[in-house]
Amino acid sequence: MKNIYLVLFVAVFLLQSCSSDNDPDPIIIDDPQQMDDPEPEVNAVKLADNSTFGKILTDADGMSLYFFSLDTKDTSECLDGCLDAWPVFYEETITVDAGLNTSDFATIDRADGAKQTTYKGWPLYYFASDSAAGDTNGDDVNNVWYIAKPDYSLMYVRTQLVGHDGLNYLEDYTEGEGSTSYITDIDGNTLYIFINDAKDTNNFTNPDFSNDAVWPIAEITLDKIPSILNVGDFGTIDVFGRTQLTYKGWPLYYFGQDAVRGDNKGISFPFPGVWPIANIDTPMAPEPESTVKLAEDMTFGSILTDADGMSLYFFSLDTKDTSECLDGCLNAWPVFYNENIIVDSGLDAADFATIDRTDGTKQTTYKGWPLYYFAGDNVEGDVNGDKVNDVWYIAKPDYSLMYVRTQLVGHDGLNYLGDYTEGDGSTFYITDIEGRTLYGFIADTKDTNNYTASDFSNDSVWPIFEMDLDKLPSILDPADFGSIDVFGRTQVTYKGWPLYYFGQDEARGDNKGISFPAPGVWPILNVDSPLLQ
Repeated sequence: MKNIYLVLFVAVFLLQSCSSDNDPDPIIIDDPQQMDDPEPEVNAVKLADNSTFGKILTDADGMSLYFFSLDTKDTSECLDGCLDAWPVFYEETITVDAGLNTSDFATIDRADGAKQTTYKGWPLYYFASDSAAGDTNGDDVNNVWYIAKPDYSLMYVRTQLVGHDGLNYLEDYTEGEGSTSYITDIDGNTLYIFINDAKDTNNFTNPDFSNDAVWPIAEITLDKIPSILNVGDFGTIDVFGRTQLTYKGWPLYYFGQDAVRGDNKGISFPFPGVWPIANIDTPMAPEPESTVKLAEDMTFGSILTDADGMSLYFFSLDTKDTSECLDGCLNAWPVFYNENIIVDSGLDAADFATIDRTDGTKQTTYKGWPLYYFAGDNVEGDVNGDKVNDVWYIAKPDYSLMYVRTQLVGHDGLNYLGDYTEGDGSTFYITDIEGRTLYGFIADTKDTNNYTASDFSNDSVWPIFEMDLDKLPSILDPADFGSIDVFGRTQVTYKGWPLYYFGQDEARGDNKGISFPAPGVWPILNVDSPLLQ
């Protein structure tokens, strides 16, 4: 029995040895690169480059995708037979190419029970007439279908207008059923214009943006737009430091009570047509009507008027950016005020400002001078208020000097009269157009500056007055003015007196120099000043 077991053991051993000698060694792959590369994953939505449209969305096979501009409410308006030409795009699991965000994609349940993928709220479709990858034959079909792009800033939609009052409106803002085309942002939020605006002029928004919540300005950095829109129709304007998008010159706004995508309630608020939608049929915005005009007068040349041509005036007692015309004075000299200053060519809006008057009202100023009407002017072009009481002057943009009357208050803080004795009372004198006081020097002689050092080392104390004189108030005689050379610079003179500023006059209307270093050493100058000998 033992011999049988021994024979069997030997046979098995020989069989295994034979097998081991003949079989090849097992192959061990240490380098994974020797393995075949797996097929690369193809994303459900790809970002393709198109020679006409730039970046476009396609499916995994490169077939173009589209937006339907009637889909304003996160639902599809392409139903029944429409789907024969525009099949829906749907992928249960969305993967995307670099440059796209999966968070921009979602799924909606269609009214027909199917599902559809959306991008930024816009349902995605194919076009049946695209036969190969890269075809874009569906763009701008019937002005409602547009190639799907990731970088649109705006969309052009068509849907029913439903006002804040719940009523349906047509494009002419009469009640009725029917779709209207208009511009939205890429998220489907309606953009509006304001009928009281003008070209590149926002007449609604307050400087402090206190009413921006009602009609927020559209601050959109424009990138790509649907092919039906012309990029040349868009622009931007500055609105108190912020940038507002414009279309055909119209500033664009949102409506604060448009609560959800697709709302267009603003078209009836506060009543229909005040805040229209904007579309390709919107006319160009009108040129803004100037609130301050530049008129030509036979006597005075260029003068300032209001929008109706009524003359405006300066009051020479207004030396400190405040109005000295109060109470009964206003019966003869009503204030001019306009919240939105728009100026004619030749004027600079930056020269205009608003002051709060002591009576609680507001007033417009020009170069610091409050502006007034004259009650004695009856019609456009009247200039009856000039030189009244030697303190009222027609408002001109090209005055070089002004003739004022106010209290002299010296460097020592004391009040002075025109003879440089202490006292309360107003004195006439000449300033530049900005209201800065001009002085003479009692040690000068006719047309001779005896003060200024040749290196101008003392010019900061008493700077010389250097200006090319243009127009003057009617009380001043141009023949009394001249100029002299002062070490290569040109100083203006009056009745032979070289004219200076005082370096320590800090604010408009200061006349501190009349007491420095002693009263009367640096006098003011007026029509009663003697000719310098």
